[in-house]
Amino acid sequence: MKSYNPRTGMEALQVTPISKASAMQRAGRAGRTSPGMCFRLYSAYTFQNEMNDNTVPEIQRTNLAGAVLSLKSLGIGDLFNFDFMDPPPKEALYKALELLYALSALNKHGELTKVGRRMAEFPLDPMLSKMVVASEKYKCSDDIISIAAMLSVENSIFYRPKDKQVHADNARMNFHTGNVGDHIALLKVLFL
Repeated sequence: MKSYNPRTGMEALQVTPISKASAMQRAGRAGRTSPGMCFRLYSAYTFQNEMNDNTVPEIQRTNLAGAVLSLKSLGIGDLFNFDFMDPPPKEALYKALELLYALSALNKHGELTKVGRRMAEFPLDPMLSKMVVASEKYKCSDDIISIAAMLSVENSIFYRPKDKQVHADNARMNFHTGNVGDHIALLKVLFL
């Protein structure tokens, strides 16, 4: 399950036990379209006493910068008193506001700036949308949009078959010739 740590600002995939609700939903799928059975690899005691009743809502375990930017663009000013169905951690809200301020999307009063309003128009992570907005100044929007699109697909650009891993790694490193960074390497992948 994807989990966000607001202290470090990092997202990570963590192995977590399923919830009772998720287990019941999976059991309900067995036999839905044809005869089937559900085998559970945990004890009844574990199910009753160790599993959470429900899965932790995504808003409580992800980076909130994109959601905060969207809410600010809708005119919602006070996020700490907003009536969330499942309130996110306050620390995650603070971190999102700090990031948006650092990206010049919010002013010192927490209000949306012109840059922030333009950033909110893009269906991208706020850091990528800031990159796209700033690219206009440097006359490199076409390349930046290509890089943003490639960064948005999360590592599915490179295919690494198990029987040819060394060959795949060498091919990938060829895009880094000339001591270029990851973003320029992505452009090389796209245009070669």
